[in-house]
Amino acid sequence: MASKTLRIATSSYHIGHSIAPMVALEKNFFNEEGLSNFELVLEGLIPSFVEKLALSSTMKNRGIKIVLGAQIPSVLALNSKGEDLYIVAGWRFVPQTDWYARQGIKSFADLKGKKIGIRDLGGTGPRRLLWGQLRKAGLDPDKDVIWVADNRFAYHRTPEHVEAVREGRVDVVASSPPFTLELEKMGCTVLLSPRKLFPGGQPMSVVAARRELIDEHGDDLTAFLRAILRAFWLIRDQPENFEYLVDLEKRLRAAGPSEGERALRMFTSPQKIETMPLPLNGQVPLKSLEFIGEEMKLAGELPSNFSVQAALKDETVKQAFADLLGRNELKSRWDRLGEVVVRHGC
Repeated sequence: MASKTLRIATSSYHIGHSIAPMVALEKNFFNEEGLSNFELVLEGLIPSFVEKLALSSTMKNRGIKIVLGAQIPSVLALNSKGEDLYIVAGWRFVPQTDWYARQGIKSFADLKGKKIGIRDLGGTGPRRLLWGQLRKAGLDPDKDVIWVADNRFAYHRTPEHVEAVREGRVDVVASSPPFTLELEKMGCTVLLSPRKLFPGGQPMSVVAARRELIDEHGDDLTAFLRAILRAFWLIRDQPENFEYLVDLEKRLRAAGPSEGERALRMFTSPQKIETMPLPLNGQVPLKSLEFIGEEMKLAGELPSNFSVQAALKDETVKQAFADLLGRNELKSRWDRLGEVVVRHGC
């Protein structure tokens, strides 16, 4: 690998996936961890709705060895077909939100003909979780409900999603405090709480890599993951890094190619950033991965005999995490973050 540039890309164009690698770059974490010959490709490789068909081939065509923010179902589906693509670390968990339904809706069986607010139609983790619940209730997720895609449902951190329910534009929406109080005042009730299904956090997207990198250039992969974990730690260590992150998000959105992304804001308060669903140990809970695999098998998206463990190669991220914990200079930061994990569950 010394003679070649390690190309690292985001699968999605969403600016949120660029934050951690840019933190690692600007704070010099990559160089400090021993990774110097690399290139970040952060404009997004592929539209999310075709990711599970063409992510692996797109990586090959563009010389990408590591992809950030790949959807778990995409990696599992491709791996089950013999593609050279593996989950090597966690990237983003589903935010700690609950799904609220308009007054009168008591179960998923009541959702026939109803409108569900989501960010996009690309098969993201939250939408896929709802698909499984709709199927179990006897509904066809593609025919029996109406998916309303809009950026107002992106982060649940502004009142627009509440207004969409109040005005009748949607019947179901994900929300988090303090906006849940407004929904409850309107008579809305919790239809689904992912935290009960995934007590350790619901993984949504991952870091994926080709087998060649894992087997033959593990040192580069370990160095990269150490840098990314340090970026995760810095992001969720609040309020110390709040002003820097607000400025970084502003710069990235201003320079981004998507007009729809420019007006969004993730970083609205230190408290919100502290809960940002970044896995601080970099790992994907196996039980959660198996749950997703079973949902995919029910939907006919995976062979019934496929084991999700075949697609999980997490020895490197476990080593990266252990390396960081062994450093005295990082101990105080990790001690603070341990309190964050206790408060928020992941």
